[in-house]
Amino acid sequence: MPSFCGFDFGTSNSTIGVATIGVGKNNPCQLVMLENNKPTMRSAIFCDAEMKEWVFGQEGVNSYLEGVPGRLMMSLKSVLGSPLMEDKTVIFNEYIPYSSVLARFMQHVKQRAEKSIQSELTQVVLGRPVLFDDNNLEKDRLAQNTLEKIARDIGFKEVSFQFEPIAAAMTYEMRIKQEQLALIVDMGGGTSDFTIIRLHPGAAPLNRSQDVLANCGIHIAGTDFDQRLSLKVVMPLLGMGSMMSGSSSDIEIPSMFYHDLTTWHTLSNLYDAKTLTHIRSIRARAYQKNLLDRLLHVLKTKSGHHILNTVETSKQRLSDEMDVNLNLDFIEQDLNVLLQRQELNAVIQDDLEKIILTIQDAVKISGVKFTDINAIFYTGGSSKIPLIRDRITAMFPQAEVVRGDAFGSVGLGLTLEAQRKYGGP
Repeated sequence: MPSFCGFDFGTSNSTIGVATIGVGKNNPCQLVMLENNKPTMRSAIFCDAEMKEWVFGQEGVNSYLEGVPGRLMMSLKSVLGSPLMEDKTVIFNEYIPYSSVLARFMQHVKQRAEKSIQSELTQVVLGRPVLFDDNNLEKDRLAQNTLEKIARDIGFKEVSFQFEPIAAAMTYEMRIKQEQLALIVDMGGGTSDFTIIRLHPGAAPLNRSQDVLANCGIHIAGTDFDQRLSLKVVMPLLGMGSMMSGSSSDIEIPSMFYHDLTTWHTLSNLYDAKTLTHIRSIRARAYQKNLLDRLLHVLKTKSGHHILNTVETSKQRLSDEMDVNLNLDFIEQDLNVLLQRQELNAVIQDDLEKIILTIQDAVKISGVKFTDINAIFYTGGSSKIPLIRDRITAMFPQAEVVRGDAFGSVGLGLTLEAQRKYGGP
């Protein structure tokens, strides 16, 4: 069996692909079924405090939501390129580097793939965003180097990288009948990436440098939209924006707690006794004490990730429905909010303008006109949001709109590149 794979380690979901039979460049590639007979696995780890076990993917999220004692970590990829990359976190009473947490997850996915093909995987093409960090190339290099080291530590002997939107383009290229100039829109959980590329039917060259006309990205995507939505809709129910008595006049409840509560890697910092004591002192001076009681309940029951999960699920449903019921009865009985699509549109508007500017930069760099684009290929969960699709599509009046597999296009494209690179004659 082939020893190569394509690995899309995503902020929200991950996939891994392999060649199915034989060795060579012409064997079919497919994604491995990772979870619930699906090729996607939630990029999450739950550390079960009772069993002292690591539980991966949606199974780990479910354990947390069902009240199993432990710690849930999500959006693992967002650590890369952030200050947390050099930090350690407490797991099972030990200080563990975040890079080791990422390694646990990636090794689990690798082992699932190896089990499926009954063969060791030693060569990998890893996906990466156009930019891990928008403003610091040194951090960007450090993020890729860290990811490469993790890959080698878990058993890959040959490691190479491809930009995620270019990998998605390779998947789309398999279905075209004539040459196209395409805009690839890859919007996932952590980044939004855009590639303008010439695509060819039939066998494509391994070196795509002449075909890629522009490659741009911005560190704004699904997890940012989740946070904006939570801050606007949920956090006011816990006291954000309400008032308390100050030394000389009324002041607003400090917002730092609510920002931490909507960010996965800062959530655990709120669960200590010091924070609870601080919030109790704020409650004593708050005018709407019932709202602070809800906040205290969330922290005591460690329900922060439950909120994030509920908001994310509701956001996803708004791609198909005009309004959804945001059920928060795990905080307080009968606490719920009717969430409308227009509210989501409003909270992501500023981020969307930055995304549009990034696409305009890509067109400028490419040297082509907006009307020259033949097709727009959408992939990534955040690309399903109707407002985002409508705004991008309107920029390219001559382009055919193509919907790719939201969660599998990148992983399959990485596998195709691995086949071309490592598959032999």
